[in-house]
Amino acid sequence: MAVSSKEINNILSEYFNIIDLYFGSIKHHLGKDEDSHIDLATHMARYPLVSDLIIDAIDDIDEQINDFWQKNLKLVVEYVKQQDSLKCLYSGDISPVILENFVKRSAFYIDTVILADPIYNLTLFQKQIILDRKYYLQKLIRHVFNIWKLKDLALLDSPHKVILILPINLHLVNQEDRNGLIATADQNLAAYVGRVLDVKLESGEACLDYLEKETTADGLFKQFKHPELLPRVFASQESFQEFLTDFSNTGKFAKFKEKESVGWDFGIYLRSQFIRVQEHKYFCEKLVAEPIYDYELPWFFFNYEMGGVDMDAAIATALQSEKFNWISKVPLSAITVMRAENKLEYMRSVLRQGVTDLKAKKDKDLIVVGEQVEANLKDAFAKQDSEIGVLQAQVNKIVRKDIPITSAGFFAGFIPPPYGTVVSLLFAGRDIKKSLSEKAALEKTINQKNKNFINLLLRSYERKD
Repeated sequence: MAVSSKEINNILSEYFNIIDLYFGSIKHHLGKDEDSHIDLATHMARYPLVSDLIIDAIDDIDEQINDFWQKNLKLVVEYVKQQDSLKCLYSGDISPVILENFVKRSAFYIDTVILADPIYNLTLFQKQIILDRKYYLQKLIRHVFNIWKLKDLALLDSPHKVILILPINLHLVNQEDRNGLIATADQNLAAYVGRVLDVKLESGEACLDYLEKETTADGLFKQFKHPELLPRVFASQESFQEFLTDFSNTGKFAKFKEKESVGWDFGIYLRSQFIRVQEHKYFCEKLVAEPIYDYELPWFFFNYEMGGVDMDAAIATALQSEKFNWISKVPLSAITVMRAENKLEYMRSVLRQGVTDLKAKKDKDLIVVGEQVEANLKDAFAKQDSEIGVLQAQVNKIVRKDIPITSAGFFAGFIPPPYGTVVSLLFAGRDIKKSLSEKAALEKTINQKNKNFINLLLRSYERKD
């Protein structure tokens, strides 16, 4: 039996009710700025008494969210599978840094953005390894309200949901498949590190043992015989050192072993990325969705292991790059406008011009795809401006030429010969009415074009500087 959009809305409404139940008391402190969820999380976690009270109040949220998904997961997954549409499954952070901007960049190319439930992942899994309770609270509030801010869009009544929330975690995979995914990740890890270091490594465990010997970032960096195989952020010794310092010395997470080294930390990071790739690939296949990322590191490892991605995944991810920051200025309501105008397929056809699966797979850094998408948008903007210009010129012609001439003839009808040309009052009046009607129709068309989604994008692009 087909699952209806109304049923999914009821489930999503229940999800947001859980947020209300546990975080309703601080909801009114959420500001209007795009990063207000980050500010709220930081402020709440800083107050000793308040933060302790909140932590105690949300202590059983893990049980609540687990029960919720036990009841609803199967139905939501079935709905996703039934959707004959372009779906993208996000991976990267717990949720995108500013979800609103991520969705703005995604939703005029993708039918549905699928997000991993931050409450599920944080309360059932990360809570177990986070040592700092205030840090845990900060992360939870930040990601919960990141999604809360898009409640109206999530509940928008449309043929395809703009946003869907699902529990996405390797622990949801059956034991046999999970073991297989982890084994594949470890094999790929050993092969990758072996290529970078130019050594032979038989297993993931051997890889960690080898890396563990390096106790300094400088020493580890000198081991890289093929640094061109590393992400760009690891390309220089300085940036590599900065990354390792940030990753290794947080002091907020439980350690895997009593004594860890820089090399061990780096190995654990790489292993987590290769496992994430397997997890993301698995759920993309299950949900018939394309992968989408919003920052380089997880994208690099997915792209590396998959040997490149197809056109839709490349375009969707390219839109998250820095050169498209201007899209963040588009009002969120513009997505509603676009869906109401059924312009999604038009936007896809615009952005796909000149992009092929083969080109996308070869473009490891999304530079070529991003440049092509930008050029396609500029062409669409130029066409939009041209169309509005032509229509405006027609309006000007009617105002400046047709109406004055007809009006002159109309008034000349009151003047008997030989003082003027006699024009039939009936036909002259009809001409004026026709001209005014044409002018009104053209102005309506111009107004519609000014309000349509592509023009909202154009105005944001013009203001990008």
